[in-house]
Amino acid sequence: MKRDSGFVTIEWTSGVSGETNRLTLSRRILLLGLGGLLAAGLAAVVGTATAVRLHSETATLRAQLAELTRQRDDLTQRLATAEEELESVREGMARVRAEEAKIRSWLGLQGEGEEEGKSQDQSSPAGGQGSLGDVDLDAVAPADRTAQADEGAEEGPSPAGLTSQVEALADDLTDLARAVEAQKRSWDAIPAITPVAGEHWISSGFGWRRSPFTGKREFHNGVDMAGREGTPIVAPADGRVVRVVRDVNLGRGVTIDHGNGIRTIFGHMAKVLVKRGQRVRRGDRIGLMGSTGRRSTGPHLHYSVKVDGKYVNPRHYMLDRNRPPYTVAKGARR
Repeated sequence: MKRDSGFVTIEWTSGVSGETNRLTLSRRILLLGLGGLLAAGLAAVVGTATAVRLHSETATLRAQLAELTRQRDDLTQRLATAEEELESVREGMARVRAEEAKIRSWLGLQGEGEEEGKSQDQSSPAGGQGSLGDVDLDAVAPADRTAQADEGAEEGPSPAGLTSQVEALADDLTDLARAVEAQKRSWDAIPAITPVAGEHWISSGFGWRRSPFTGKREFHNGVDMAGREGTPIVAPADGRVVRVVRDVNLGRGVTIDHGNGIRTIFGHMAKVLVKRGQRVRRGDRIGLMGSTGRRSTGPHLHYSVKVDGKYVNPRHYMLDRNRPPYTVAKGARR
């Protein structure tokens, strides 16, 4: 290759014929050609590198897209599950609200008066009877002064709104639980069971009767429940023993204060098992049936109930009086 000013001559010899060949090029054209080749090579290298980078980034983006799709599907499934659970909570709250309303309704109901039973003959001396003597009718409740003996007896709320409702429901249920507890204490203090825990029968009811001692008409301020001597006598409700007496007419007797103006009185017991000031619960034994006191004709319990200082018919407070074996027919023996 020979160089001349402005030109470049390239010589080569053919291996077959031995001839010498020459190619003369302008230096400018040669440089442009070499520059073009260099640029093309550089472009190829850059393009290859860019393609590799783009391929890598595309693979990364595809992986990220696949992960985002998986997360979207997972969130969609979780959202569907959450909506089902939310709907279940709404339905549960609706049921709880319904039950709460029902309980509130129950607590607000007034108990219906017991159906009056058939009257029984008050003159029969069967079983033990007794009397506390003359009764001041001003101490008898007016409604009971003429009583005869042995009467019978849509779209759900939003989650935020639901949370608020749950909190309100929790507060309501807390208040309801307190009300129920208070109501239970009140119920527990109401005489509601027969005070004789064994076989017995009503030998004399509440109201006007012929006295087994004088034969004269008198008002009997309680009921006489006759049975075997030693039959357990129990407290008909929670309360506090306020009197333990040994009276000439009443014999061995007990008075229990149940609060709310209610007191129960027991007489003619063979033995008293409680002391003055003692707290008792419904069903606790307080004594044994007997025939103590002058105004007793045989083993029985004289049982009186006072409300606000007035005698009322104890049969209205003996809600279990027809449950065997605690009550048997008048005059029956087993």
